[in-house]
Amino acid sequence: MTIETALRASLSSLGRVLTWSELVLLAAGVFIGAVVGILPGLGGATTLALLLPFVFPLEPAQAFALLIGVAAVTATTGDLTSILLGVPGEATSAALVVDGHPMARRGEAGRAIGASLFSSLAGSVFGALTLGLTVPVAAYLTRSVASPELFMLALLGVTFVGPLSGASRVKGLATGGLGLLLATVGQDPLTATPRFAFGSLALLDGMGAVPVALGMFAVPELVELASMRGTAQSAVAAAGAGVWDGARDAARRWRVVLRGSVIGAAVGLLPGVGASVSQWIAYADAARRSRDTRPFGSGAIDGVIAPSAANNATLGGALAPTLALGVPGSLMSALLLGALIMKGLVPGPRLLAPEAVGGHLELVFAVVWFMVLGNLLAVALASAAGGALVRVTQIRPRRLVPFLLLLIFVGAFTERQSFEDVVVMCAMGGLGLLLARYGWPRTPLLLGLVLGPLAENRVVLSQEAYGAAWLLRPGVLLLAGVMVTILVLPFRRPNRSRDTSPAPPTLEECLFAGALAIVAASALAVGASYAGAARVMPIFASAATLVALCAALVHDLRKRGIQGARFQLPRANPAVAWGAGFLILIWALGFSVGAPLAVLAYLIVNGEHPLASLILAAATYAALDIVMFRCLAVRFPAGVLMSWATRGAF
Repeated sequence: MTIETALRASLSSLGRVLTWSELVLLAAGVFIGAVVGILPGLGGATTLALLLPFVFPLEPAQAFALLIGVAAVTATTGDLTSILLGVPGEATSAALVVDGHPMARRGEAGRAIGASLFSSLAGSVFGALTLGLTVPVAAYLTRSVASPELFMLALLGVTFVGPLSGASRVKGLATGGLGLLLATVGQDPLTATPRFAFGSLALLDGMGAVPVALGMFAVPELVELASMRGTAQSAVAAAGAGVWDGARDAARRWRVVLRGSVIGAAVGLLPGVGASVSQWIAYADAARRSRDTRPFGSGAIDGVIAPSAANNATLGGALAPTLALGVPGSLMSALLLGALIMKGLVPGPRLLAPEAVGGHLELVFAVVWFMVLGNLLAVALASAAGGALVRVTQIRPRRLVPFLLLLIFVGAFTERQSFEDVVVMCAMGGLGLLLARYGWPRTPLLLGLVLGPLAENRVVLSQEAYGAAWLLRPGVLLLAGVMVTILVLPFRRPNRSRDTSPAPPTLEECLFAGALAIVAASALAVGASYAGAARVMPIFASAATLVALCAALVHDLRKRGIQGARFQLPRANPAVAWGAGFLILIWALGFSVGAPLAVLAYLIVNGEHPLASLILAAATYAALDIVMFRCLAVRFPAGVLMSWATRGAF
């Protein structure tokens, strides 16, 4: 394909894109994607799957206008929920919670939104350019990276946890190892051997990233929010000014935007990885390079810019191997591949050929234009609604708590429509509370969970294809050297932190670290009992975690001693009790009945007017029944007592 042919096809496809039918369908897709991105847990991939039956009667360009409109903006608007409420709107927006929500809580919600929106726009444009420029050579780029290199890239991503962990890099490595260990829950990818499932059919499918992300980040934030008085933030800047301040921040930090975009597009080119991984790699890279005085995790603007750019650039990179080889780079691109095949188009060289010789090159470039225009519409829509979105943070926390609880429970359920995922979210929420209480980093755990399946699949394939020789491949040795450098270099540098006398650990913190070490040791013993390839990753993850935990504990005891000898139980928080009540009511009566009753009880007990409480409870029922069930086909379980009563009636 010559440059002249590509330019001619690009200009011709722009003419096809700027027709009324395509623009209307693109706008409809953007609106649907914006709503879905804001709703926690529903997911852009789920929405694409629901829309596939509706594209049957459409022309290929019209079908992709609708689908790309959804796929291109869910990450953009999902970032807003992560920033404002501390609840990931999408799994690809989880990294935004770490620094975006602290910014919102200290009165900089508009600034965080502006930085996220314009970084997302830049990332999406970069991803679209990546797609347009790499499609002709995508086959070569994808085939040049084999399973050994992909395995080392996954380990490299976990190694990046050092900069995310503040003063204790060892604790970051320990929680990253816990994430890798959680990733082994379920069936072994090669032999389908059940591991750490404890007889649960739901756990055979593994630990979902959304329930774990909600538990790690949303639950601790909600518990802290419930203990606040007054508004969710002490002061809120003018919404419009804040948004444009954030846009200027993104422009001034163009290097962070560019690096995040490059990481997102590059990760997207790797089959099966996706934005859930690229956002964390970009976040870790920004944390490692940042010279900002504000530490990451407490509201650093670079911690908003980098993952926003990365998760939006990933789709463009992921579509390159999808269209060139039929190898999806992510779940969304897999669904778009299904739509492509459904329209009678076959990915590969024929798809990339000009129309004059029977190809569909103009359609490929139309996808590029749809991505750019879709994100422009999404940013304009979100910027126009910025004032209303920022005012969410001015609502009294006690009024937000029941609805945030409901969003968290619904978000955990809707990814796989499994009530067991709600239980997993609650368990991870308890762990997240303890990690936050004792100062352990939570971000590496989710990073390890996301990268774990990729690492395990690739190490098994590497061993099968190359034997032990894969360890000597040039790419493997190069990446191993980079990992060693990242791990060793920080310990050789003098500590320039202002905090030269860290507080000694309490007895509670030491007991908590010891409990985690016991869990890792137990997992090591159980993992060693598995046969063949099923034991490799559990042994590796649990052993690495155990070593890091012991090193962290020894370091604290040797360098800092123990502060106090009395053990005190953590004080109970009302949000924890209400969360348990929500869970019991939903388990017993189902979402449609139990959740409205729980909302009603919470509002009345906390002094809201009875009539207003009834109206809000009715609105909760309508949202669950009409929007989630009837419109979005989310099938909530009836509840144990409701099912028993129904059976008893007949």
